[in-house]
Amino acid sequence: MTNNKLTSEEQDILESVERGEWQSVSHLQQEIARYQSYARAQLGELQEITVELPSRDLKFLQAIATETQSSVPAVITNLLHQFVTHNLKANPRS
Repeated sequence: MTNNKLTSEEQDILESVERGEWQSVSHLQQEIARYQSYARAQLGELQEITVELPSRDLKFLQAIATETQSSVPAVITNLLHQFVTHNLKANPRS
């Protein structure tokens, strides 16, 4: 089965699932809860904010999201995280 919206890696995973190579774990709900707790611990408490952007900046972010097969909020979150952890240098506009 071919799906043009999937990356190569996602397509490989889908084909593997369709071939029956994946098996459910026992105690599925416990495993889900365990991994959810890992994710919560990794992310910490999330807070929602509202940001207004110039339309050209939003278009640029949308292009990055499309190129990286991600969402605009995920791109913004990633960029902000890099900035606050000093992995991205500030470039103030004049």
